[in-house]
Amino acid sequence: MKKASAYKLSLIIMAVLLVMWAIIMSFVFVITRNSTTREVESRYEGIMLHANEKIRGVLSDVYVAAINNISVIENDLDNPDKLQAHLEQMVKLNNYMSSCRLIFEPDYYPQRGHYYEIYAWRDTDGVIKSKQMNEDHPDYQTHPWYQAAIKRDEGDWTPPYFDQAASQQLTTTYFTHVRNKNGNKVAMLGADVSLEWLRLRHKRIDAQNHERFEKGFKEQSYSFILDDDGTYLIHPNENLVLKTTFQEEAAKTPGDTDDEVAKRMRNHESGSCKLKTDGVNSVLFYSFVKYAEWTVVIVVPEAIINHQGNVLGAIIIAVMFFGLIVIFLLSRALIRKIDQLRKTTAQKAGIEQELKIASHIQQSMLPKKYPPYPERPDIDIYGEIVTAKEVGGDLFDYLMRDDKLFFCIGDVSGKGVPAALMMAQTISLFRCEAMLNTDPSIIVSRMNKSLYDTNDSYMFVTLFLGVLDLKTGHLNYTNAGHEPPMLVGTLARIIYVDNNIPLGLRTDWDYTDQEIIMDRNEILFLYTDGYTEAETASHEQFGRDRIINRANRLADLHLDARQYAHQHLETAQSFVGNTPQADDISLMAIRYLPQSVTNSVYSRNLTLGNDVEEVIELTAFVNSICEDLHMDETTTTYTTLAVEEAVVNVMKYAYPDRDPSHILLQVEANDTMLTFTLRDKGMPFDATKAAEVDVEQQAEQRIEGGLGIHLMRHYMDYISYERKDDENILTMQKIIMK
Repeated sequence: MKKASAYKLSLIIMAVLLVMWAIIMSFVFVITRNSTTREVESRYEGIMLHANEKIRGVLSDVYVAAINNISVIENDLDNPDKLQAHLEQMVKLNNYMSSCRLIFEPDYYPQRGHYYEIYAWRDTDGVIKSKQMNEDHPDYQTHPWYQAAIKRDEGDWTPPYFDQAASQQLTTTYFTHVRNKNGNKVAMLGADVSLEWLRLRHKRIDAQNHERFEKGFKEQSYSFILDDDGTYLIHPNENLVLKTTFQEEAAKTPGDTDDEVAKRMRNHESGSCKLKTDGVNSVLFYSFVKYAEWTVVIVVPEAIINHQGNVLGAIIIAVMFFGLIVIFLLSRALIRKIDQLRKTTAQKAGIEQELKIASHIQQSMLPKKYPPYPERPDIDIYGEIVTAKEVGGDLFDYLMRDDKLFFCIGDVSGKGVPAALMMAQTISLFRCEAMLNTDPSIIVSRMNKSLYDTNDSYMFVTLFLGVLDLKTGHLNYTNAGHEPPMLVGTLARIIYVDNNIPLGLRTDWDYTDQEIIMDRNEILFLYTDGYTEAETASHEQFGRDRIINRANRLADLHLDARQYAHQHLETAQSFVGNTPQADDISLMAIRYLPQSVTNSVYSRNLTLGNDVEEVIELTAFVNSICEDLHMDETTTTYTTLAVEEAVVNVMKYAYPDRDPSHILLQVEANDTMLTFTLRDKGMPFDATKAAEVDVEQQAEQRIEGGLGIHLMRHYMDYISYERKDDENILTMQKIIMK
């Protein structure tokens, strides 16, 4: 009887286990397949959005170039011979501007004909050419889009058109008004962008997708671009370009889905939908380009999107059936082994112990000693990581070689053990490459190639890597998609970083070097996005503004690097309260403490971004120097004013395209002379050769920058200029009165 009961009980338990197993595996199958499908969809959405951003960036650059040159053209309307040079300069300075033109109202220059137009373009060899078209030019003034541009009060882009007169390519033009001194419209400035680069880019991206993700599939993805009215601008089938619309093609199909999608795209919406194109079930992703009022579309067959999920689903189903058979065969035996639960518990405890060991190993890879270089009083550095789980993906490291400090901070995508393994690999690569190379971009490029070659899981690492020359304060750095660091002197400011991609994504990326000069006692503060994105229970993020405010409050406390980092960490922890930490937080502070060079030489440095808002930092910097040298209040005021005018002139006039390059101010003083050396990589300009201005003239009659140059000459004792290695070097000297 007992045997029968045990047998019956075993059957019941076996049946329950079978049902539970089937439910669990089915649930895993659905979740896994959906997750995999979404991952593939995200890949194509990312490709589409990247195209969106590229289009906006190109058109924005050309738009800004046109707007910035309007005032220059309007100032020279009385001298039409100068206008040709302005157009040539516009094309020369803007790689995506294929040509530009000035179309004047009839008889504006009657001596040059009823119709007068000047034109500049870049030929196939990259040579800038120009001509005056006069009466034999195409009559643009009769075109509807030109008439529409004339009627507008503000500039706008034309619908794309085939430029038969010049480039023989699909082109769009930004037209804006040119006005005379009375405010009357006298001409139209047109900046042309050939869309051939966009066609070739889409063709290349489609080919890369086919090669990398879609091998073996009969039907493959393709992308295209639509105008605001649905007209095809870019399409693999070039017979459709400028000849038909998406709505017309949608009307040929029996279903209503594509008609509804056409309506959404006309309403400037973005999204995705499933539809059948050419008999193939596909997913259509579309994204509206706000600046151009175009729509980027990519069509992906469902077979490609579902492939990984189907393969994984088939594996899961096979495993499920195999498990069911195993359960059926072993259920009675498993019932007799009730100690399996204890074994499972023991295994779990073992896994937890292994994770603790892994965490200990991971932490042991990071620098711990503080101060790390007690024999070096010229540098103070401290870093710390607070992980969200047992193991994490954040990293920082540094080493000293040849009086240079090599350092990095980074964040691995993902969580857990895979991220920890990639973190360990990244640190090892940094230490190896930093011992062989000095250039940050070379170190990062070699690290990127090594990570890419072994990156089967498609993870990536954001990284900031710098090399600080401890003798000079010269900091070379390369940023690979990481949070921009903060330079903290009298005030805190974010330093500009180029938009390089993270490591591990592309092996052919050309990483760029940048440089600044650190002043004595300045702190370079680095952090990961776990700090900026620390959240409260209501999902309010800590944010970069709070970091800057906290850094400004800490600037005058003269904290060492460890105290400084701890103050920031305590601020973030106080902000989030009891909310569980969602991401690793890494902080690193580097304070530069150079020793005095001689008994009589005074030296300071300041690096500024190309932003007039940073003049506040400049004023405080110059005032502190004058205070150190015991200069009287009047001399301090005059000296500060002269330096401010020199820097502001550079910011306003050296970079017509608002280049975000840094501006370096180096200061040296001895017993008798205070010397300011201003360096920038803007357009060449010798302030010492500028004509003297009549300060009694009305302000609107003076040349731009003239008053500033007058103040520099008036308040400084000596001023000189040289152009060296594509850099403007302006030297201003003030005699120190004893």
